[in-house]
Amino acid sequence: MSNKVTFDDLMAEVEQSYKAVEFEGPNGEVFHFRAVAVLPRHERKAVTDAVKVVNSKKTDVDAQESAIDDVLLAVVDNAEGLSAVLDILPLGAKAKLIQLWSEGTQAPEA
Repeated sequence: MSNKVTFDDLMAEVEQSYKAVEFEGPNGEVFHFRAVAVLPRHERKAVTDAVKVVNSKKTDVDAQESAIDDVLLAVVDNAEGLSAVLDILPLGAKAKLIQLWSEGTQAPEA
């Protein structure tokens, strides 16, 4: 007897394992930041490239802030809505948000 797994079942299990981090914006809208592991390959590559810029000691602060924005916009469920919020957030708040996302979407322990 074989075990049958459907696409929908598989995706539901993955999304349950890698829960999104929720962020409530200034107007009460809720944004869901997805884990890198649930992103399609092209989005995952963009995130990892931007994270390298964020972590680079040779990159200036404006480039790092742009990279933080790129990461957050790539992993969020509503990039257009978040873009307006990012425009009003200071760098320190963006850095904290990316830290919370990074910690909150880590792979579950085996």
